[in-house]
Amino acid sequence: MRLKVLKLTESARKHLEARRIQENRKYVYLALQPSGCAGFEYKWDYTDYIQVGDLLIDNLLVVGHNALLHVQGSTVDLSSDLVGSYLNINNPNVQTSCGCGVSFSV
Repeated sequence: MRLKVLKLTESARKHLEARRIQENRKYVYLALQPSGCAGFEYKWDYTDYIQVGDLLIDNLLVVGHNALLHVQGSTVDLSSDLVGSYLNINNPNVQTSCGCGVSFSV
């Protein structure tokens, strides 16, 4: 049985689709990059291509090959507060995160 790498909630899917259209690109791209005091942070971008080793989810989100193992089992949701809306990744693989919540270790 193969686990789904990452799940998009309906609100996150709609948000990403709108952003993809606004950026005039085929896909939204999710990668990990070294950053912060805890190790990694999510990097959102846009692309028209899928590289070897990347995974396409819901014909919308390309998960970069460097992030696949680290986001296994995660859920992407759209959260809102007084400041605005933002994507939130509920990642069960995160072991620690920095105080500001931007960077994390897996």
